[in-house]
Amino acid sequence: MSKVLKVIGIIALAAVVGGVAGLSMYAVTKSTGVLDSYKNAVAEVVGEDKDVQEAKDQDKDSEVVMGNQDAAAPEVVYTGSSDVSAIVDAAIPSVVSITGTKEYQAYNSLGGWGSLFGMDGGTQTYEAQAAGSGIIIGEDGDEYMIATNNHVVADAKELVITFVDGTTAPATIKGTDSDKDVAVISVKKSDLESGTEKNIKVANIGDSDNLKVGEGVIAIGNALGQGLSVTTGIVSALDKSVSADGSTSEGLIQTDAAINPGNSGGALLNMAGELIGINEAKYASTQVEGMGFAIPISSVLSLIEDFSNNEVREAVSENEQGYIGIQGQTIDEQMAASYDMPQGVYVYKIVEGAPAENSDLREKDIITKFDGQSIKDMEELQEKLTGYKGGEKVKITVQRLEGEEYREVEVTVELATKTELG
Repeated sequence: MSKVLKVIGIIALAAVVGGVAGLSMYAVTKSTGVLDSYKNAVAEVVGEDKDVQEAKDQDKDSEVVMGNQDAAAPEVVYTGSSDVSAIVDAAIPSVVSITGTKEYQAYNSLGGWGSLFGMDGGTQTYEAQAAGSGIIIGEDGDEYMIATNNHVVADAKELVITFVDGTTAPATIKGTDSDKDVAVISVKKSDLESGTEKNIKVANIGDSDNLKVGEGVIAIGNALGQGLSVTTGIVSALDKSVSADGSTSEGLIQTDAAINPGNSGGALLNMAGELIGINEAKYASTQVEGMGFAIPISSVLSLIEDFSNNEVREAVSENEQGYIGIQGQTIDEQMAASYDMPQGVYVYKIVEGAPAENSDLREKDIITKFDGQSIKDMEELQEKLTGYKGGEKVKITVQRLEGEEYREVEVTVELATKTELG
């Protein structure tokens, strides 16, 4: 079946279940899936999490100062001893534990006589906590920026950071990218307990482009949600690809340092105590041992810096909120895999006279990012819009079908208010 015919199928589906977008945090960790190259090897993504770069010297109260990449010498130099305690002591103050409150749905069977007569209890919604890790990667006059994985924070209703000294503080999402599985969250300095700032630090950032196979590495993270712990190993391979849940992460660092559930978003360090990777995933199989993966820090530093400088938007009043003017349909993971389409919001109709009609947005486009942040469904798009006012111009990233392939296109839409739309 060609992509064009598949799109026709989606249009029909959208007409049935789609609605008008009000136009106005991946709720769960990445699910288990089969990884490339190993039959029956299961990918278990461990945690829920994002990263940053460059220090800027001017206007430090408003500019985010990223991790120290230009230090004349690292704080710790590894001498070849198997004892890495000095490296850990210097680096662990920059690693945090992340706890997120997420909403899950479970099938609720009535059992007994209910099952006999084909009855069931439908689905039940419940809240649960999920654990992950993060790295303090920058700061400005008001906030500390924490890099982690997108899947650690996606769909989280609440995020709480626990620092190395055991103190806690609430966190806010600054930016996310589901494709790269990177996110940045922030903690206000005014929310920190007395004395916390003396016990934490911004990570020293290394250069992952200069890594060599065989180099020693140290992984620090919130394993199993039980607090920070440390494992060691070597760089087993570079530029690896891992597939799970219908998506592929590329260019990863492979290591045999143990990366366990809850370690996602934690730090992978070199033997100078510098951050060279963000832990992301592991192979979990009786046939495989010692295969963990991390995102190279140098590949996502600019993205992390962009997120760190994002403005955290509060919801504006309803009569001021901006609208796009589309009818859309969520393309979820299952639908994306079935129809070979990108995940996001499928635009099956542009409302006449709406802002979208006066832009380069087209019907059949699939919205994947709004103002630089990942969008995976209509609900998320509508939620983002609550922080934008009519009259603002916003960049929207879409996947557009051209022939048999999708191509990424960026369009600009000037939002309108609901009253302007009539």
